[in-house]
Amino acid sequence: MTKADYYGPTSGSTGSSYQNAYANDHVLLKFIDRALSHLPPQSHTLDVGCGTGNPLDVALEAAGHHVSGIDLSPTMVELSRKNVPGGTFHTADMKSYEPPKDTRLDAVFNVRALFNHTRQDIEECVGKWGRWLRRDGLLCMVVIEADGMDPKKMQGGFDKDGRCAKFNRRFMGHEEVHSLFTRAGWKHLLRENGFEVVDELVDRFVPPAWVDSDDMPQYCFVARKVE
Repeated sequence: MTKADYYGPTSGSTGSSYQNAYANDHVLLKFIDRALSHLPPQSHTLDVGCGTGNPLDVALEAAGHHVSGIDLSPTMVELSRKNVPGGTFHTADMKSYEPPKDTRLDAVFNVRALFNHTRQDIEECVGKWGRWLRRDGLLCMVVIEADGMDPKKMQGGFDKDGRCAKFNRRFMGHEEVHSLFTRAGWKHLLRENGFEVVDELVDRFVPPAWVDSDDMPQYCFVARKVE
């Protein structure tokens, strides 16, 4: 099952339910404030896996930045357009999406939008996002980290290099398997792609009980493109 399946036309209010459940994540809200402090004025930003656009893209637009976003779910894209009327949003798969030719972005955001992606997918996306950024551009991400997961939910142990493992997770009533990097694994991947971490935050969000989802141990970081 893909992310789009959760929020497709047959799921009606699910997109709004997701927004109600996760838009008030105190970890994300704190990170948005910190990420905004690193952005130059009127930055050109792309939110990969934008979801409803709230709270991230709402905050970016309010701060005077140029906001664009993509999401696999048409339902989520429609919600983003309503929440951020000055932004530009498209339905697209992050694995195959390419921005218009010669685009150079000031910042790429990805907030908890790596569900159902393999380790290889994630590594390829990070490399691609780096190519879209200007030198000194920022990659701002919120990911679920392996370090804070219950070891009993791990499938088969870590990869040989110890940087990534598969975990069982419950998300909005569905059982999923996620490939999750450790914090050290993320820092290694970022260095390999010419990034330097300039700000980071580690904290846990506990969704409301009605969401029927596991806790989210989150690693949030701002990484600057230095190569």
